[in-house]
Amino acid sequence: MDWPGGSTLAEKLDELRNYLLDYYGSLNEYLTSGNLTNVVIPEKPEALLRDEQCQALGLPLVAGGVLDQPYIWMQELGIIREIQAIFRALEEKNKAQQ
Repeated sequence: MDWPGGSTLAEKLDELRNYLLDYYGSLNEYLTSGNLTNVVIPEKPEALLRDEQCQALGLPLVAGGVLDQPYIWMQELGIIREIQAIFRALEEKNKAQQ
């Protein structure tokens, strides 16, 4: 990214992507393993909690203070949707194999 703070934003978005992969990977492991007590599920990231709250309450994506920097939040949401789609596909594949 070529603007000031762009590399910091890219790092934060990469951290979010990796954390979501760990989070959904742990959930997938929890759901598919026979031994449920050994699986540690990490805490939900704040971006995912915000996304779930907006969906649950039916709020528009750019309401409130998000208008200050919507491009950051929209990139977070893009990563969330990407990782959710991957794990929905894995979940459906697991269901089809059973």
